Amino acid sequence: MSIASVEQRIGFASGKVGAGREFTGRCEAFVRSCFGFPARYASARLAFEATTRRHPEMAAPAGVPVFWDILAGPNVNADHIALSVGGGFCISTSAGRNRTVAKVSIDDLTRRWGMRYRGWSEDYHGVVVHAGSHGMASAEEQVVTMSPDARPMRDLPVAGNHTPSSLRAWRTLMASIGFTDDDLDLAMQRWLRRRGFYAEHLLLDGDFAVESVKALQQFLAGKGLYPFGIDGDRGPDTVQGEIRYLNQQRRFLV
Repeated sequence: MSIASVEQRIGFASGKVGAGREFTGRCEAFVRSCFGFPARYASARLAFEATTRRHPEMAAPAGVPVFWDILAGPNVNADHIALSVGGGFCISTSAGRNRTVAKVSIDDLTRRWGMRYRGWSEDYHGVVVHAGSHGMASAEEQVVTMSPDARPMRDLPVAGNHTPSSLRAWRTLMASIGFTDDDLDLAMQRWLRRRGFYAEHLLLDGDFAVESVKALQQFLAGKGLYPFGIDGDRGPDTVQGEIRYLNQQRRFLV
């Protein structure tokens, strides 16, 4: 696996500005090419869901991947990824004239395409690509391979009821994206609200009842993991969808 420095990532992306038609509709391939990573994820959504060190701010540092949730259209299940170049800007596929690569404002791209901004990540393709507050003096310091215990271990059995292992996976997943509440149900309500599925007028009370379950079902349905009616019943069909989702986040399983 090849690892590029921040300057090399931005240099590769900048070299495609005004061109790069070969990457039209292939945003994940474009961004991983900036890092020199081989093909691993089929979409930006899968690449995002494999990350663990996420930040919601639009003020992303240079040289990190930034992610969006596409809300409608033919790419709704693939989502979008671009490379941040700092200062609130990124280099994105399909954003220029004739769908070429362009340098654009992260905020402008979000509004222009009607997407939901998900944030940026310190890790990408299983590798830490941003050194955070520790500085970025060299390529070796910029990129550190994740520890073995952060890698996939095993799938959870897809059963119709939660087990201590599946609930532990939920807690670990919530904590990894900043929802560290001792009450898992409250953490999941807050997470679903951030994702836009748990309405603002609903209470964040840790009571994971009908409205909370409906929000969770809607989230799972959008992932293609719950092809049933949104009824607020956290029965076997819902739980199986949850476990399938957790299995997609395999680095969180222990």
